[in-house]
Amino acid sequence: MTERLCNETITDPFCAAVWDSFICWPPLSPGEVMSKPCPQMNTKGIVIGDATHPGMFAVRSCAENGSWVENRTNFSLCITNMATLYPSSWTPTIVASIVVIGSIVSIITLSVTLFIFCYFNCLKCSRLKVHRNLSIALLLHLLLLIVTSSPVLLNVSYKHTEWLCKSVLILQMYSGMASINWMFVEGLLLHSRVTVHIFKQDAPFKLYYCIGWGIPALCIGSWCSLMYLYHNTPCWSGYGDLPYIWVITGPMLAALLVNSVFLVDIIRVLVTKRHANFGGEANQVRCALYDGLPQQKYCPWPHAQPSVNACGRKKAIKATALLFPLLGIPHLLFCINPKDNGKLEEAYMIVNAFIKSSQGLFVSVLYCFMNNDVQTALRKAYMRAIIRRNPNHRYTCRTRGMSQTSGTYLSHSDGNILGGDSAGRHKIATSRTVLRLQDHPVRSDPKSRPEFMTVIF
Repeated sequence: MTERLCNETITDPFCAAVWDSFICWPPLSPGEVMSKPCPQMNTKGIVIGDATHPGMFAVRSCAENGSWVENRTNFSLCITNMATLYPSSWTPTIVASIVVIGSIVSIITLSVTLFIFCYFNCLKCSRLKVHRNLSIALLLHLLLLIVTSSPVLLNVSYKHTEWLCKSVLILQMYSGMASINWMFVEGLLLHSRVTVHIFKQDAPFKLYYCIGWGIPALCIGSWCSLMYLYHNTPCWSGYGDLPYIWVITGPMLAALLVNSVFLVDIIRVLVTKRHANFGGEANQVRCALYDGLPQQKYCPWPHAQPSVNACGRKKAIKATALLFPLLGIPHLLFCINPKDNGKLEEAYMIVNAFIKSSQGLFVSVLYCFMNNDVQTALRKAYMRAIIRRNPNHRYTCRTRGMSQTSGTYLSHSDGNILGGDSAGRHKIATSRTVLRLQDHPVRSDPKSRPEFMTVIF
């Protein structure tokens, strides 16, 4: 209403009323100068305005010809007084630098993760599909973190265009809530596999998509409607101090709290060893979850078998260390800003910036690069590449922890490898890649014959 009244023009020789996106300036006579208290605005991470420093003023002048001087408002006094009040505040620049650098690193690792998950057909299980959706949500959120931090470092702001400013804010809130909700889905799937075994067959991905993408869209849409109806200010400034923000933060806090309960219950199961074999996250929580494999796979030599209690403690420690960041639990530790304008708030901003920007790196390393399925797929792809480049290449390696050397012969097969009738089930298709392994014991018996194993890809 105020903006519409300000945009109404009146007859000359007066300067017409104008709305500069912050202040409503009434009509002025030629040669008149008017000053008003600085509006509440965020400049390099510091909120200034009439609510905090009433001595600051913005100025607008009307020229003799009845037009506004330079057709803009002079906010230089607001900025100058702010610099005087905060002469050594480097915290916003440090925080923005941490966010940008950490986000770039996380974006690179998440891009590699998404490529691996999409390229290899063998990585199409439900568990990795959840990882892929989480990576997409985090990737979108990190891109928007870079956009929102750029005005501090580059002094080029997108906030002068109101529709663009609101669009960036909406996408940032949506991607942030979607990433938290997909962390909740990660916790739900892991907890169901480790403890109650609800989803033994197919994971209910329709439910997962509703939780991960649908609920954030519903909450953000409701929040936008409330802001448009009751707080339609430029770029929705001050939205964090309004009660409407709980439409977004409420479900996010609930998801993180439930994930905390999941984490405690998973640790309880690992400590009490109520299940001999677990299904699910064997590739991420190596000693905690076996995905149905026996423990001897991870402790292959009898003399290396730990005691039951020691192994249980190690499982609990490893599971806690791995799942604590992946389920978003650190967000609970920094969900309340102290706002004391001192060292405590500066420390909060720096640590929170590191957690937000490095979340993608943690997800990539623990869910992808340390994943046994991913490592196996990459290893097979590497061996296939060697075969294609040099079919007669001989690759030798020493088996870790064993006193033997293995010679690996790589070759192509253009015919029937295993023999048999052409219509028989043992015939191998033409030009299929064959990996022939020959093991030579270091102190082998001269009469012993080498053992061969043929692996067909």
